Amino acid sequence: MRKIFACLICLFVLFATLSPGVSAQERRRHHSRFGRKSRTAAMIAGGAAVGGLVAGRKGAAIGAGGAGTYAFNRRAARRHFSSRTRTVGATASGAALGAGVGGAVGHGRGAAAGAIVGGTGGYLYRRHKRSLRRRY
Repeated sequence: MRKIFACLICLFVLFATLSPGVSAQERRRHHSRFGRKSRTAAMIAGGAAVGGLVAGRKGAAIGAGGAGTYAFNRRAARRHFSSRTRTVGATASGAALGAGVGGAVGHGRGAAAGAIVGGTGGYLYRRHKRSLRRRY
């Protein structure tokens, strides 16, 4: 009985690994249910929800800031957002991330200082990424 069960597991794993290779030669465009801008909003809202569930209000700020930093600096954001919008989004996300971390560490004054440092860091990171040239 054990040998049959082990054989079935091995066959299942074999077929599972072969199935993605069948359609790998066709390149189809993936159509998402979300729109271009709403995908970014969903990322930020999801980060805030997860952070809020894990650590409360300060965790929500940390989650939203981290997700916003990722969302506005990803490659797809270059196609769908203007440079100014990406800079403002990255700066605001950095400020939210810094305020959450500063609030968790130093309460009110720490949140204010964290927002200033995080916003400045987000802006400088975005500015640095803009000046990078891709080498292929």
